[in-house]
Amino acid sequence: MLVAERLKKIKEILLQKKHVDVATLAESLNVSEVTIRRDLDKLESEGFLIKTYGGAILKEEASKILSPIVEEDSEKEAIAKVCSYMIEDNQAIILTGGNICRLIPKYIKEKKNITIVTNDLILALECIKYSIQTIVTGGYLIGNTFMLAGPILVNPNMDIFVDKAFIEIDGVSLERGFTVNNIDLANAYKYFKSISKETIIVADSSKFDKISLFQIAKVDEIKKVISDTNVPDEYKSFFFENGIQIFCSFDFSDLEREV
Repeated sequence: MLVAERLKKIKEILLQKKHVDVATLAESLNVSEVTIRRDLDKLESEGFLIKTYGGAILKEEASKILSPIVEEDSEKEAIAKVCSYMIEDNQAIILTGGNICRLIPKYIKEKKNITIVTNDLILALECIKYSIQTIVTGGYLIGNTFMLAGPILVNPNMDIFVDKAFIEIDGVSLERGFTVNNIDLANAYKYFKSISKETIIVADSSKFDKISLFQIAKVDEIKKVISDTNVPDEYKSFFFENGIQIFCSFDFSDLEREV
């Protein structure tokens, strides 16, 4: 396949899928990954795409990904609001990567003297937008998630301690606890727990009864969980019986009306 044909094919794939990875392109076009990377360099120079770790994103799609509002979802917005009520003036807070946590900064923009620690570059941009003091961790990018993790992030010599850590997870199971899909993120979140006075799990109801690869905590190790109104009853009962507080969006809707 000629270079021009290959570049055209890559453009067609990107226009359809919005993002691609080098390995998949190399296999489908029957060329080496080195060749694909050169092709992506050329297309990036033309302004067609933006290269990411291990792949590329269609340029117009990348601008959406870097937009402050990652996902318009009423349930996620409601959960983010609940999180914001738990953040007080003069606190240092960890917000991990994730579509819910990325919505929190806009709800705390009026709070005073807040410092956010995050491993999420998109969330950091949100904090900058609302003039919130922000510390971005070290680490390497996890795929095209814009989240950081790895040994550089988990630094036992870092002298930092925060009031609360809001950790967004991928799975909740009574048997396997709170889990995520990436081992480096799991290690990062365990580290965040260790430097926080209080750890709060953030997850929409679709994450319940799901088990991801790596555990960050057993269910009874966490005392506060924030979700939406569709949390399964068996989890609500378990949380109640084991002294775990579960906060759902409706818990604060009445409070907002009263205020």
